[in-house]
Amino acid sequence: MGCRVGITTDLYARKAHWESVYAEVTDWQVLAGPFNTKAEAQAEESRLVVHYGCEAHPGGDDADFAGAPWYVYGFNHAGRR
Repeated sequence: MGCRVGITTDLYARKAHWESVYAEVTDWQVLAGPFNTKAEAQAEESRLVVHYGCEAHPGGDDADFAGAPWYVYGFNHAGRR
């Protein structure tokens, strides 16, 4: 089982995206947040990647709207489809 950590302002859309990329997405959860800025969420994502030893891609998407709260999420998966 692999794991991934990421940041987003739209948890539902990100989960749907990753379910289309990875087989058997399990244990989807919000690990931290909400954060007021992308930079705050990115810093927490970087910390949690080291803590959990998961894959991540720093950067994330842009906010869905100005002032949108940021969240750090994580999940397990069975590899790419």
